[in-house]
Amino acid sequence: MRIAFDLNDVLRDYSSNFVKVYNKAFYEEFDEDNLVISSPNMNEVLPFDNKAAYTAFLYEDYPFEIYGKCPATEKGLSGYLSQWVRDMEHTDIDEDIELLVVSPMETGLAIPSSCFFLSKLGYPFREVYFPKDSATIWDRCDILVTASPRMLDNKPDNKKAVKIATDYNKECSSDWTYDNVLAFLTDAENFSKPLVSNDGE
Repeated sequence: MRIAFDLNDVLRDYSSNFVKVYNKAFYEEFDEDNLVISSPNMNEVLPFDNKAAYTAFLYEDYPFEIYGKCPATEKGLSGYLSQWVRDMEHTDIDEDIELLVVSPMETGLAIPSSCFFLSKLGYPFREVYFPKDSATIWDRCDILVTASPRMLDNKPDNKKAVKIATDYNKECSSDWTYDNVLAFLTDAENFSKPLVSNDGE
């Protein structure tokens, strides 16, 4: 069973960190703790002169600060991932669990910056995938843990989605919903139950 973890706002505290980087770059004072993040596209949340300026900010001017130096969503996340795999091995699921990381639409210096983030995280994921076409992510996994509205809304019927809840994905449906990735990683027993019942059908 291949379970994919999206990076942004799942493993990596992307949205809040983006606000911090933006504030420092433009001498602004947006409150990253209370600002409503209404979209995963931060140019719809914070002002940029145009799409080109936003793209340059992401991939040319501050990719390392945005993607590489970004903190994890939880302290000790690698340990929680390891414990979750061990917990899943003690459920009634017969399949081996493979974990991979996905992060669509990254390009240029964002990719090595994300690899730096993963090296800090320290968990040995089986695969890291940076697709240009986000739809291909579903070809590589059985279950996707994500906050992305695009990924949630385009889930194939034969796949399953775990939604990490954010302000920008409230209207999206999923097979499971958790307030944060830690809540998911500490709920292996309940998460696994429908998977076992499906296997037995």
